[in-house]
Amino acid sequence: MPTRPQLPLQAWPGQLHRSLRRHLPYGIVALMLGMLALAWWYGLQRLDAERQLILRNAQAQQQNLAAIVAENLAQIIDRGRLMALASAELQDRKGLELNSAMSLVRTADKVYLRIALYDRQLRPLFASTPGRLNAESSAALRTLSDKPTDAEVFLLPDGKHGEQSWQIPLYFPLADEAGRSNGGLLAILDLGYFLGLYQHIEIGRSGLIHIVSRDGDELIEARREGLALKTQSRPPSALPTGAESAGSLSGRLFDDGLVYLASYQPLKRYPFTVAVSRSQDDILGEHQANRSRFFAILGLCTAAIAFAAWWIAFSLRQQTQLLAALEQADGENRQLIVRLEEEKRRAFELAAHDPLTGLPNRRMFHELVSSHLNHAKRSRRHYALMYLDLDRFKSINDSLGHHVGDLLLQAVAERLRQTLRESDVIARLGGDEFAVLLTRLDTPNDCSAVAEKLIQSIVEPLLLEGHTLHTSPSIGIALYPRDGADIATLCRHADAAMYESKQAGRSRFSYYDPSLNQGGDRSRRLEHALPDAIANGELTLHFQPRVRLEDYRIVGLEALIRWTHPEFGLIYPGDFLTLAERNEYLPRLEYWVIASCCRQIADWRADGLPVPRVAINLSGHLLRTGDLPRQLSAALSQYGLHAGDIEIEIAERTLLDLPAEAATSALGALAGQGFRLTLDNAGHGISNLNHVRTLPLHAIKIAPALVGNIRNSTDDGAIVASIITLAHNMKLRVIAQHVEMLDQLVHLKTAGCDEAQGYLLSRPVAAEDASRLLLETTLAPL
Repeated sequence: MPTRPQLPLQAWPGQLHRSLRRHLPYGIVALMLGMLALAWWYGLQRLDAERQLILRNAQAQQQNLAAIVAENLAQIIDRGRLMALASAELQDRKGLELNSAMSLVRTADKVYLRIALYDRQLRPLFASTPGRLNAESSAALRTLSDKPTDAEVFLLPDGKHGEQSWQIPLYFPLADEAGRSNGGLLAILDLGYFLGLYQHIEIGRSGLIHIVSRDGDELIEARREGLALKTQSRPPSALPTGAESAGSLSGRLFDDGLVYLASYQPLKRYPFTVAVSRSQDDILGEHQANRSRFFAILGLCTAAIAFAAWWIAFSLRQQTQLLAALEQADGENRQLIVRLEEEKRRAFELAAHDPLTGLPNRRMFHELVSSHLNHAKRSRRHYALMYLDLDRFKSINDSLGHHVGDLLLQAVAERLRQTLRESDVIARLGGDEFAVLLTRLDTPNDCSAVAEKLIQSIVEPLLLEGHTLHTSPSIGIALYPRDGADIATLCRHADAAMYESKQAGRSRFSYYDPSLNQGGDRSRRLEHALPDAIANGELTLHFQPRVRLEDYRIVGLEALIRWTHPEFGLIYPGDFLTLAERNEYLPRLEYWVIASCCRQIADWRADGLPVPRVAINLSGHLLRTGDLPRQLSAALSQYGLHAGDIEIEIAERTLLDLPAEAATSALGALAGQGFRLTLDNAGHGISNLNHVRTLPLHAIKIAPALVGNIRNSTDDGAIVASIITLAHNMKLRVIAQHVEMLDQLVHLKTAGCDEAQGYLLSRPVAAEDASRLLLETTLAPL
């Protein structure tokens, strides 16, 4: 028997793919038809469940309405029974007395149009309105009076038609103490008035309310159009005669041929039954409309899905044929696409230029420099790496916008191209930093000439967007191989040299010098770490006491900032405040000092220590912003302090650099809040005391240079004495600082100085040590 050839293992995936592709259209069509059948089944089931729910809800609503009407009718008949019992007590009265009493009984309820009281012989004792019973009602009444009964009320035949048929005569029999018939009360019930109360109840277009007697006679009918009298419909023919409990039934109950759903409720003690009916067409009207819409929509969907299934099957068959033809071409093109993707990846890797200036970026520059250094190892020529940083670029960028800053960078890049040779490599490393590799120099001294040319080219004014801009470069130079044999070392040393240029005054160039690199590296590292010092909790406050020379009592503290660096240890303000000011970190540091000082005062007071006024030093940056009073108030409010707890020291040079009006306004705002103001380092601007006299100051601090030379220079001694005298004439207190020798203190006290601080009395100490000083309250010189 011949065997069927087997396919190789690697051919099975292709064969399986082709088989799936051939049978896929039929599978999709079968799936769509199955989903369509499921949708039809689910829709019919849901419509049937919705119909049953609507009928159950309608039956419950009709049953509730029948129960409400029956209960209200029973309450009205109960009130009639109460009128009968009240009338029994009045049978012995005569004339006007009886009429008056019965009139009061009559007015108790408007639903009864007329009442009449009869004695044992059925003679009328009282009638609310003139009128006589018809013969049929009189005969029925005599029959009831001849035989004893336990019934509480009887329905008498009215013998009339038309509107008066809504007036139902009810007879309430009365009995004497022996249980014998003793007359009764005839009350005419106005069913029209009663059912009129339900006329506005929404019971649908075909809704009916019937009141029928226990015998099955219709008494009245209420429908949407109003009340009717046996003219258009009949009560439910299947209503049980003498039914004792509520119930429901459905069918063709009336002669209009419609199927009705009826609910009835018999009155328990009275011969009446209330029935509420509504045609099923009316009840299911909205459901039928939804059903029709559902069938219409589902029919359209069925047609659309059937067409879509056919179209999908047709399209997939065509696509199968096309895909089979494309498989071979796809295999041939796949290798070509792989090669093109590889070439594209390499092209993207080579696109390593700065998009703004067109210069190579950092990555491209490092590759080019490495390549040149490899050639330099085999050459006797010299190479130099330059780092250029534009001075004042940040202020230009912030004040005129990034667009102008970008134009400036493009202009500088163009000037670098024009100044340097084609063999030199120029790159933009990022921001306002450029790098240049000078190649094939004859001597290292050629770098100086090139650097001078670069500075002269860049410092030339630039007219950009209507603005005349001035900038200059700070250049650092590292020579190969003297300052480094690899790209990383050369870049690091060129950056260090550039930093030295900026420190030395900018618009200049510097060669890398290892002897200067240690200090510059420390400053550079401090500058980089300064922004994180506050977040890392490295800043702290020390406090130096200030004593009153009269009794050496501690009358104040000066808060001084310190930086506890994790590597360099305790760093004093002189080593980092200049860095902070140059990088615009100084306002953040000063706000930190304000908040920390207020927090420390609050902690001392919580410990019960006597805390004098604490002085803080502020720069002109905060005075210019105009936001200083608000920041101070917020800090004081946060820790529950007052303005009198803080003293603000402003350097004399800061005030003299500010315009007179600005200084007066800023200090006036602070003084108006209650802060004490002290002029620090007084003595350098003594010639401008006329301006100082107009400021709202409370004290002045003598400059340390004058205090330090007070022993050796008679001129400084005379200046200090003059400052003290002038300050006292202006009602200002005088404070001497940097007092380190006892004879300095004696001279100051003799000249009339009010307060002093310095190493002679106490060094600046941490908050814990300051707490012990505050407990001593006095601090005599050592």
